Amino acid sequence: MTRFALMLCAATVGLCACVTSPAGREGSPAPQLPKLDAAQQRGHDFAVRRCSGCHTVGLDDGGAGEGAAFTKLARRYNPISLERRFAQVSAHGFDRMPPVEFSRAELEDLVAYVDTLQGN
Repeated sequence: MTRFALMLCAATVGLCACVTSPAGREGSPAPQLPKLDAAQQRGHDFAVRRCSGCHTVGLDDGGAGEGAAFTKLARRYNPISLERRFAQVSAHGFDRMPPVEFSRAELEDLVAYVDTLQGN
């Protein structure tokens, strides 16, 4: 290896050591979502658009704190009971949460996305 190549490798390693996570916490990168299929991705996008104002919809612990984190919903409900719960919320709201209208397809996509958060 040439001297220049060795210096380039050392500089690269040094820069990588300085990288911080998106949340700004050194050494603890933000958790990554699993690879999402099309329905799961649509559910994720819906959650970001319509739910993230009050709920943490991803794997990180940041975000809004008023509503339950979607990771907790994923552990609390199986897909069938989650679908029923979302349908109730859509029609009637829950506690301080107003009704949130969404289509049957959006409901199925949202359940598919939340199901990817199982075990997190």
